[in-house]
Amino acid sequence: MFIPVRVYVPTDERPFVNVSLIVITCAISIVALVGETSLFERLAGVDMEAVKEDRIVLSQDSLPRAILSVTSALLHGGWLHLAGNMLFLWVFGNAVEYKFRHIGYASLYIASAVAAGLLHYAMDGSPFVGASGAINGIMGAFIVFFPRNDVQVLLFVRLMPTSFTMSSIWLVLFYVAWDVTFILLGAGGSVALWAHVGGLLAGFVIAFVAAYVGWLRPEEDEQTLLQVLRIRANYERARGNQYR
Repeated sequence: MFIPVRVYVPTDERPFVNVSLIVITCAISIVALVGETSLFERLAGVDMEAVKEDRIVLSQDSLPRAILSVTSALLHGGWLHLAGNMLFLWVFGNAVEYKFRHIGYASLYIASAVAAGLLHYAMDGSPFVGASGAINGIMGAFIVFFPRNDVQVLLFVRLMPTSFTMSSIWLVLFYVAWDVTFILLGAGGSVALWAHVGGLLAGFVIAFVAAYVGWLRPEEDEQTLLQVLRIRANYERARGNQYR
């Protein structure tokens, strides 16, 4: 499995929102992991009585699905689960916050979390925990604005780490192919694969529309996915018409 550790995107702002998301998620996840079952039950919507019977189902009085999608993203099933997700959020989130700015980034994260949860509940129906759906949304937005920026990754071969760089779009496509393959094989296990897909689609579509309409524009040294695919954004067409 490829583990991203750094993206090559120059930024000039402090990622206040991303750091806050990481701190809040870690704090709530840790409290739940050390034994606060009532918090876990409420935020994830888990029916604890059913758990005693080895059934993992949503409780009848759980929060509305859209809200539950966000609160479930604040919880994690273990220390490795939490650490892995926060690493991905740190690596990709800082650059995306730089592009979307603070309020836009917070809105993107929440929208991705909601989309991830709603698709998971629609396709699976069981409760889930973890920020990976929302983080996939951040990754989807990342490849719209930074498709050719390199990502430094770690790959463990026979327990020995190897570090190299690869284009961000290939890394994200690898994870998309991974999720889709396991969905088709029905071998997701305890991983909320549909949440990954829902979050990534939401983040990608939001970012693509923002780039196409011109709400967010690339800097002179940046190249968006639209430019790679030779799709002219609205503001580029308008500017071109002015000089005809």
